[in-house]
Amino acid sequence: MASTSNAIKYIVLTIVILGVLVVGIILFFVLYESKKDISDEEPYVSFLNEPQLVKEVSTIRWNKDNLRFSHYNLVVNEDSNFDYEDIKSVKHYQPGDVITFHAAKSYFSNHVGESYYLMARDTLDTGEIIEFQYYYTPNALPFK
Repeated sequence: MASTSNAIKYIVLTIVILGVLVVGIILFFVLYESKKDISDEEPYVSFLNEPQLVKEVSTIRWNKDNLRFSHYNLVVNEDSNFDYEDIKSVKHYQPGDVITFHAAKSYFSNHVGESYYLMARDTLDTGEIIEFQYYYTPNALPFK
């Protein structure tokens, strides 16, 4: 009788350990992310550190929940004036203004896939220097 009781304990313990491992593997797979600098790769190297003329009205927007590379991101073809606790429009670009991107980065997660960002810096009217990201779609750069 005692050996049956011990066998049941080992089976239950084995099932619990396997369950924890399976849940851990699933969480790792869902939460895995990778960020890397791809500034030296084509096509990014050809337009980084070169002044880019803005073709469309654009806005730099601060978003409290945007944590990929920066809280600031460039939204092209938008002239927004958000001033909420979580989202604020902090700077506007008009056609003919210049932006110089200094870096390119990629972000990968099993949940989202791979996405690409260009990074730039600018000074706000308050004097604060910010770094902002632009979500890059290959072969669709909205600059000259």
